[in-house]
Amino acid sequence: MIPRDTIDSIFTAARIEEVVGDFVNLKKRGVNYLGLCPFHHEKTPSFTVSPAKGIYKCFGCGKGGNAVNFVMDHEQMDYVNALKYLARKYNIEIQEEERTEQQKELETERESLMIVSAFAQRFYTSQLFTEQGSAIGLSYLEERGFTRETIEKFQLGYAPENYKALLQTALKDGYSLKFLLLSGLVRSSAAQGDDGKEAAEPTAEQCSDRFAGRVMFPIHNVSGRVIAFGGRTLRKDKNVAKYVNSPETPIYHKSNVFYGLHLARKAIVAEDSCFLVEGYADVISMHQSGVENTVASSGTSLTIEQVRLIRRYTPNLTILYDGDSAGIKAAERGFNIALKEGMNVKIVTLPPEDDPDTFARKHSTAELKEYITTKAADFIVFKTRELAHAATNDPIKKAELIKEIITTIAAIPERTKRGVYVKECSRIMNMEELILWGELDLARRKMFDEPIPAAALPKAAPAQPAVSYSLLSSVPQEMEILRVLIKYANETGEFINEGETGEEQAKYQMGIADYIIESITGDYFGFEDDTCKRIFDECCEMHKKGTPVSEDYFLKHPDAAISKLAVGLIVDGHFISDWSRKSIGIKSERDDLGKTAMKAIYGFKSRKIEVMIKELDEYIRNPINEAELTERMTRKQKLNKAKSMLKNKLTRVI
Repeated sequence: MIPRDTIDSIFTAARIEEVVGDFVNLKKRGVNYLGLCPFHHEKTPSFTVSPAKGIYKCFGCGKGGNAVNFVMDHEQMDYVNALKYLARKYNIEIQEEERTEQQKELETERESLMIVSAFAQRFYTSQLFTEQGSAIGLSYLEERGFTRETIEKFQLGYAPENYKALLQTALKDGYSLKFLLLSGLVRSSAAQGDDGKEAAEPTAEQCSDRFAGRVMFPIHNVSGRVIAFGGRTLRKDKNVAKYVNSPETPIYHKSNVFYGLHLARKAIVAEDSCFLVEGYADVISMHQSGVENTVASSGTSLTIEQVRLIRRYTPNLTILYDGDSAGIKAAERGFNIALKEGMNVKIVTLPPEDDPDTFARKHSTAELKEYITTKAADFIVFKTRELAHAATNDPIKKAELIKEIITTIAAIPERTKRGVYVKECSRIMNMEELILWGELDLARRKMFDEPIPAAALPKAAPAQPAVSYSLLSSVPQEMEILRVLIKYANETGEFINEGETGEEQAKYQMGIADYIIESITGDYFGFEDDTCKRIFDECCEMHKKGTPVSEDYFLKHPDAAISKLAVGLIVDGHFISDWSRKSIGIKSERDDLGKTAMKAIYGFKSRKIEVMIKELDEYIRNPINEAELTERMTRKQKLNKAKSMLKNKLTRVI
């Protein structure tokens, strides 16, 4: 349990634009910030951050909340661990009681895997400075030119030759064998049944470390938590795999991760560009040489998930390759995905004898940056020149290569860009533009007639507030009441006494909270939505105790459903342009809070009565007996009269 004053300190310290800015490239737009939503795929930014309110809102998928909600949703954490994440970020100490064994068991699966992975990283790093680790692992890293500072920065380590070293230490320290196996740090040799699954839960004696006698490279998620490992052997035995990597787990999906992104993201935003290399050592050497906007795809061709991840930070991607044409050819599918997602793709080829690791170590920071700047070529232009050179005297091969180039250009979404590339390729290939445009048209028709693989489809984020309702539901009216109550509870409005039609309307002053709470509880109208009801009940309790009802309280509420709904209630009005600053004479709801509150109440009651009439109609169509039918008809007449009165009152306040 985290003390309330500590939670308040975390909320006070956490600046929403900084928290979100760690994961999204935000651009200043007036008093707010705008960026691409990290919760759904979009090409036009609709994700807005308000520093003044301490909230974010996506007008594309509906996601919204405060800094804690963002960490919970983006990093898949619960409330407590999201608070701990922010506490670490802002150097706030959290005093907690020692967890019991029962509390340890209650940790979520994802969090347990994160915890055991963090333990493994500390273990491997500590082993690097033992006698064996220093002689083998540390000496290798230092031979590669990595400084102690760099080794510490990337949390590099060493897995001992003993295949039980990590397992025994982890079990001794109280870590669960279940999560050691699930994380892939440990593997089992237990016999399998006919279905291919282990016949029984393996014992510690049947398990051994996945990594042994290897230099260890921890793989982190965007927020910097360890989620997997890559291990490099130093043996010369060709039968031993050079690299062993963690398997796919609930916290690690290789196609969604870039090695080094947690350290590179700020530099990527600052430089508005990202350099992509192949391996762990390439990233580390580039960072050590001062080019920190560098990440690696860890040996895989770029996936659509990885491209969209980078595009949050920059649309500019430069790939560094060692000149191996086979490697470039294998990676082209990923380049086409990047182009299709609207990225600007360049390529830098290094001398044949170098890869990014060796080239970075041979040259100073200034030389490295100058080489990249001067040698970076647009990928499509580069590809066109390479293919044109390869097919100089072969017309049939040239025709095939033109189709290949056109397929690449066809992936680009913007017509203007396609036109620029067609013109350039026409010049390089000595081919009429009209012919290329014809091929391009055919290629795009084929491309967009083909079904999109399910894995490539964007995952839609659930809309927020997560409230569903039918056409006759009162939920929209409930939300409007809560919006007015939360925003203006502590203010006073001018109200009209509800006399008969035609009478002079007496006016009186009353607190907004008093009016709304009395209007709802006095007529015994209940709330349909559970989250709305809980917010209203809390407002009533706070008002009864004399505690001021505030937006801030609900925006920072520990119940995620309440805090997210609160964002939905207040955010729309907050992000609407301030017309008064544009000298446009539009009367705001604050100018007449009494009418604002009455309109919300009358709308709510009208909808409730409409629902009751609808339910009565069902009973009237199927009466049990004559007496019940008469009673239902009489009740419906009264409800219709009440509905008419409310309609008149609503008309007078609008």
